[in-house]
Amino acid sequence: MNKSVISALAALVVFLAAPALNPGPAAGEFPEETALGRLPAEQQKKLLAGEEVYEPRLEDAAGEAGFTAAAMIIINAPVEQCFDMFCDFEKQYLYFPQISKSSVRSRSQDRVVIQKELDYRVVKIRYTHILTIDPQNHRVGFVTDPKGVNDVKFSKGFFQFQPIDDNRTLFTYGMVKLDPGIRVPQFIRKYMISRDLPKMAVNLKKWIESDGKWKK
Repeated sequence: MNKSVISALAALVVFLAAPALNPGPAAGEFPEETALGRLPAEQQKKLLAGEEVYEPRLEDAAGEAGFTAAAMIIINAPVEQCFDMFCDFEKQYLYFPQISKSSVRSRSQDRVVIQKELDYRVVKIRYTHILTIDPQNHRVGFVTDPKGVNDVKFSKGFFQFQPIDDNRTLFTYGMVKLDPGIRVPQFIRKYMISRDLPKMAVNLKKWIESDGKWKK
């Protein structure tokens, strides 16, 4: 066997063995100070398998019915790419469930006012959000703009991007408060959020990983 064939076989062995020698942390092995390390091992396992995780929590605050929930997913892209693409806010209609329009009304360095329209076929809902952009922490907070057009009384939440490694990012979509302004049974609100938050996370993953080519 000549030297070139031996060299080629040796390189192939090293290539095939590399993932086994360094597979990276498994579920439950991430340090506690990392994005995944703060989560329960079962949630880590689902996320590492490419699945979305939804975590609801109902709560009463100061006598008012509140709702807190979050959807998480791992996006196979660097955190800077994820954050930069997400901050192209006028393209949110491409992946946000039910959103048919998203238009920026005003913009400053760390503050954007955006108006969106939800299309539920039988009814269209408009609302206006103030977005607070934190590039250092890869976080965007949102809250209802009381001066804007709103068919929903109040909503507040955040979008968070946290690096896992150089090519993977943990994305979290959190809803802190939702008040539709009309009498809607809590179980209906819970159903809508439990459906829309995870779907948005899955859609965003597809959109970013396709470099913006995928559309809902």
